[in-house]
Amino acid sequence: MELTTQNPSPSLTDATVGSFMTKDVRTGDVNTPLRDCVRLMMEQNIGSVVVLEKETPVGIFTERDLVRLVGGGKENLDAKMSEVMSSSLATIAPTATLWDAISLMGHMNIRRLPVVDKGKLVGILTEKDVMRLLLSQQNLLLEAVAEYLPAMTREQLQTLVLHFAPEKPSPIT
Repeated sequence: MELTTQNPSPSLTDATVGSFMTKDVRTGDVNTPLRDCVRLMMEQNIGSVVVLEKETPVGIFTERDLVRLVGGGKENLDAKMSEVMSSSLATIAPTATLWDAISLMGHMNIRRLPVVDKGKLVGILTEKDVMRLLLSQQNLLLEAVAEYLPAMTREQLQTLVLHFAPEKPSPIT
Protein backbone atom coordinates (compact mmCIF):
# COMPACT_ATOMS: atom_id res chain seq x y z
CA MET A 1 0.00 0.00 0.00
CA GLU A 2 1.37 3.35 -0.97
CA LEU A 3 0.45 6.77 0.31
CA THR A 4 0.47 9.01 -2.73
CA THR A 5 0.55 12.76 -2.92
CA GLN A 6 0.81 15.27 -5.71
CA ASN A 7 1.90 18.13 -3.45
CA PRO A 8 3.87 17.43 -0.26
CA SER A 9 2.64 20.49 1.64
CA PRO A 10 -0.96 21.43 0.81
CA SER A 11 -3.26 22.76 3.50
CA LEU A 12 -5.90 20.43 4.89
CA THR A 13 -8.62 22.61 3.38
CA ASP A 14 -7.10 22.52 -0.11
CA ALA A 15 -5.73 18.98 -0.44
CA THR A 16 -8.05 16.35 -1.83
CA VAL A 17 -8.72 12.91 -0.43
CA GLY A 18 -7.65 11.45 -3.78
CA SER A 19 -4.17 12.90 -3.31
CA PHE A 20 -3.56 11.10 -0.02
CA MET A 21 -5.74 7.99 -0.06
CA THR A 22 -4.33 4.48 -0.14
CA LYS A 23 -5.19 3.10 -3.56
CA ASP A 24 -4.55 -0.57 -2.89
CA VAL A 25 -7.67 -1.62 -0.98
CA ARG A 26 -8.31 -5.18 0.15
CA THR A 27 -11.87 -6.30 -0.50
CA GLY A 28 -14.18 -9.22 0.02
CA ASP A 29 -17.56 -10.16 -1.39
CA VAL A 30 -20.77 -10.21 0.67
CA ASN A 31 -20.64 -14.02 0.43
CA THR A 32 -17.00 -14.35 1.51
CA PRO A 33 -16.71 -16.37 4.73
CA LEU A 34 -15.49 -14.60 7.86
CA ARG A 35 -12.59 -17.06 8.04
CA ASP A 36 -11.24 -15.87 4.66
CA CYS A 37 -11.45 -12.18 5.55
CA VAL A 38 -9.73 -12.70 8.90
CA ARG A 39 -6.99 -14.71 7.17
CA LEU A 40 -6.57 -11.92 4.58
CA MET A 41 -6.35 -9.28 7.31
CA MET A 42 -3.72 -11.32 9.14
CA GLU A 43 -1.64 -12.15 6.05
CA GLN A 44 -1.72 -8.60 4.69
CA ASN A 45 -1.32 -6.97 8.13
CA ILE A 46 -4.36 -4.76 7.58
CA GLY A 47 -7.16 -3.62 9.85
CA SER A 48 -10.12 -3.85 7.50
CA VAL A 49 -11.66 -5.35 4.40
CA VAL A 50 -14.16 -3.37 2.34
CA VAL A 51 -17.12 -5.59 1.45
CA LEU A 52 -18.43 -5.41 -2.10
CA GLU A 53 -21.62 -6.53 -3.79
CA LYS A 54 -21.22 -6.60 -7.57
CA GLU A 55 -18.22 -4.25 -7.32
CA THR A 56 -20.18 -1.72 -5.22
CA PRO A 57 -19.01 -1.09 -1.63
CA VAL A 58 -21.80 -2.04 0.78
CA GLY A 59 -19.95 -2.54 4.06
CA ILE A 60 -16.68 -2.85 5.89
CA PHE A 61 -15.30 -5.47 8.23
CA THR A 62 -12.77 -4.14 10.75
CA GLU A 63 -10.75 -5.29 13.72
CA ARG A 64 -13.46 -3.71 15.92
CA ASP A 65 -16.09 -5.92 14.27
CA LEU A 66 -13.98 -9.00 14.95
CA VAL A 67 -13.55 -8.04 18.62
CA ARG A 68 -17.32 -7.52 18.96
CA LEU A 69 -18.00 -10.94 17.42
CA VAL A 70 -15.54 -12.82 19.59
CA GLY A 71 -16.53 -10.86 22.70
CA GLY A 72 -20.19 -11.64 22.04
CA GLY A 73 -19.50 -15.35 21.57
CA LYS A 74 -20.64 -15.29 17.93
CA GLU A 75 -17.42 -16.20 16.18
CA ASN A 76 -18.92 -18.48 13.53
CA LEU A 77 -16.02 -18.56 11.06
CA ASP A 78 -18.33 -19.76 8.29
CA ALA A 79 -20.58 -16.68 8.58
CA LYS A 80 -20.81 -14.61 5.41
CA MET A 81 -19.50 -11.06 5.36
CA SER A 82 -23.06 -9.81 4.81
CA GLU A 83 -23.88 -11.19 8.29
CA VAL A 84 -20.93 -9.71 10.20
CA MET A 85 -19.86 -6.53 8.38
CA SER A 86 -20.65 -3.00 9.48
CA SER A 87 -23.21 -2.01 6.88
CA SER A 88 -23.70 1.65 7.74
CA LEU A 89 -20.85 2.46 5.39
CA ALA A 90 -19.66 6.05 5.27
CA THR A 91 -17.82 6.92 2.08
CA ILE A 92 -16.25 10.01 0.58
CA ALA A 93 -15.44 11.23 -2.93
CA PRO A 94 -11.80 11.57 -4.03
CA THR A 95 -12.46 15.25 -4.79
CA ALA A 96 -13.50 16.03 -1.20
CA THR A 97 -11.00 17.90 0.95
CA LEU A 98 -8.95 16.20 3.64
CA TRP A 99 -10.60 18.53 6.14
CA ASP A 100 -14.01 17.14 5.13
CA ALA A 101 -12.69 13.58 5.51
CA ILE A 102 -11.14 14.25 8.92
CA SER A 103 -14.35 15.92 10.09
CA LEU A 104 -16.47 12.99 8.89
CA MET A 105 -14.17 10.43 10.49
CA GLY A 106 -14.27 12.30 13.79
CA HIS A 107 -18.02 12.84 13.71
CA MET A 108 -18.73 9.17 12.94
CA ASN A 109 -15.94 7.82 15.18
CA ILE A 110 -14.43 5.74 12.38
CA ARG A 111 -10.82 5.01 11.46
CA ARG A 112 -11.26 4.08 7.82
CA LEU A 113 -13.13 5.89 5.08
CA PRO A 114 -13.62 4.16 1.73
CA VAL A 115 -13.21 6.51 -1.23
CA VAL A 116 -15.87 6.03 -3.89
CA ASP A 117 -16.13 7.60 -7.34
CA LYS A 118 -19.25 6.98 -9.45
CA GLY A 119 -20.22 4.02 -7.27
CA LYS A 120 -16.82 2.31 -7.56
CA LEU A 121 -14.25 1.88 -4.82
CA VAL A 122 -11.08 3.80 -5.77
CA GLY A 123 -9.23 3.91 -2.46
CA ILE A 124 -9.42 4.24 1.29
CA LEU A 125 -8.34 6.99 3.66
CA THR A 126 -7.22 5.64 7.00
CA GLU A 127 -6.41 7.19 10.35
CA LYS A 128 -2.79 6.23 9.66
CA ASP A 129 -2.80 8.17 6.36
CA VAL A 130 -4.15 11.24 8.17
CA MET A 131 -1.54 10.94 10.95
CA ARG A 132 1.29 10.75 8.38
CA LEU A 133 -0.01 13.89 6.74
CA LEU A 134 -0.40 15.78 10.02
CA LEU A 135 3.10 14.81 11.14
CA SER A 136 4.57 15.94 7.82
CA GLN A 137 2.70 19.25 8.16
CA GLN A 138 4.10 19.69 11.68
CA ASN A 139 7.64 18.92 10.51
CA LEU A 140 7.33 21.43 7.66
CA LEU A 141 6.18 24.10 10.10
CA LEU A 142 9.04 23.38 12.51
CA GLU A 143 11.57 23.48 9.67
CA ALA A 144 10.17 26.79 8.42
CA VAL A 145 10.31 28.36 11.88
CA ALA A 146 13.84 27.08 12.50
CA GLU A 147 15.00 28.44 9.14
CA TYR A 148 13.87 31.98 9.96
CA LEU A 149 15.13 32.14 13.54
CA PRO A 150 18.56 33.73 13.90
CA ALA A 151 21.22 31.46 15.41
CA MET A 152 21.32 33.49 18.63
CA THR A 153 17.56 33.16 19.11
CA ARG A 154 17.74 29.38 18.55
CA GLU A 155 20.45 29.15 21.21
CA GLN A 156 18.35 31.25 23.58
CA LEU A 157 15.32 29.02 23.00
CA GLN A 158 17.41 25.92 23.59
CA THR A 159 18.67 27.41 26.88
CA LEU A 160 15.10 28.14 27.96
CA VAL A 161 13.95 24.64 27.12
CA LEU A 162 16.82 23.13 29.09
CA HIS A 163 16.15 25.50 31.99
CA PHE A 164 12.47 24.58 32.30
CA ALA A 165 12.70 20.89 31.39
CA PRO A 166 12.66 18.56 34.39
CA GLU A 167 15.94 16.73 35.03
CA LYS A 168 14.17 13.41 35.45
CA PRO A 169 10.73 12.51 34.21
CA SER A 170 8.26 12.38 37.06
CA PRO A 171 6.96 8.88 37.81
CA ILE A 172 3.44 8.07 36.69
CA THR A 173 1.17 7.51 39.67
